[in-house]
Amino acid sequence: MVKNYLVCAVRPIIQGWHLETAQDLYQAYQEMYELRLASFQRFCQEPFEAVLWTDPAANSDECTWANWNNIRDLWRSESCNIFWAGADTFMKQSTKVFGHLQGYRLFNWTDPRRYREFTHYFNDDIQYYPHDMSQEIWDLGEMLWQNRQGHPDQHWGFDQLRHNHMFWRQNIPDADRHHPELAWQAHRLRSLDPTVLAWHEQWNQCTWDRAHILHFHASRGSREVIQIMKTLSQQLVI
Repeated sequence: MVKNYLVCAVRPIIQGWHLETAQDLYQAYQEMYELRLASFQRFCQEPFEAVLWTDPAANSDECTWANWNNIRDLWRSESCNIFWAGADTFMKQSTKVFGHLQGYRLFNWTDPRRYREFTHYFNDDIQYYPHDMSQEIWDLGEMLWQNRQGHPDQHWGFDQLRHNHMFWRQNIPDADRHHPELAWQAHRLRSLDPTVLAWHEQWNQCTWDRAHILHFHASRGSREVIQIMKTLSQQLVI
C-alpha cells in the first residue's frame, strides 16, 4: 500500500530569513503552518499523514539542504507519495493531489518567470514526489548539489534552480506541465480586493474561482499573510 505524506519544514533560521532578516519569522511561520494544515485537512480528497520538520538551520542554504535530506530519506523509507507545501500555502477548495500525477512536479511560474537557462521558471514551494519517481531524477537532484558552493544563488534560490532542472529533465507533455490552480502565486495578495484579485488572475493565467492551492510568499509581509489566511479560513468554515 502506498502512503501519502503532506510535508513541510518550519525551522528557526539562526542568521535570519531572506527579506525580513531583522525579524523573527519563526513564530509567524508556525502560525501560518497551523492554518495551512487545517485547510489541507478540510479540502484534500485523499487521506494523508502530516509531517513537519523543525530542526534549526544556520541559514537558508542549510535549510534547503536539510529539507532535501528529510524528503529523500522519507521517500526511501517506504512506498509513499510526498507532497511538499510550504507553511505559507493554503488549500481553498476540494483538491486531489496524491496518486494521479506522473513524475516529479512543480506547477506554476515564479517571479521572474524566465531565469537563467529556463524560459519557464517554476516556483518550488509546492512540489510533488510520487512513489514511482525516476531514480534518474533523484540522482540528478543529488548531483546538482555539487554546484552549490560559491554559486551566486547559493543563499537564496539555488534549490529552486535545482528543482527546475529536475522537473524540466522529465518527458512530461507540455500540456501537462503548467497547473497554476495547484500553485496559484499570491505574492501580492494581502486583501481580497477585486482589483488585487484581478491582477493575480492575469499573472497566473488562472481565475480565483479555479485556484485550489495558494502560495502567499510570506517573507514579504508575514503578519498580513496570517490575517488573510485567517479571513479565508473563516469564510470557508475551516
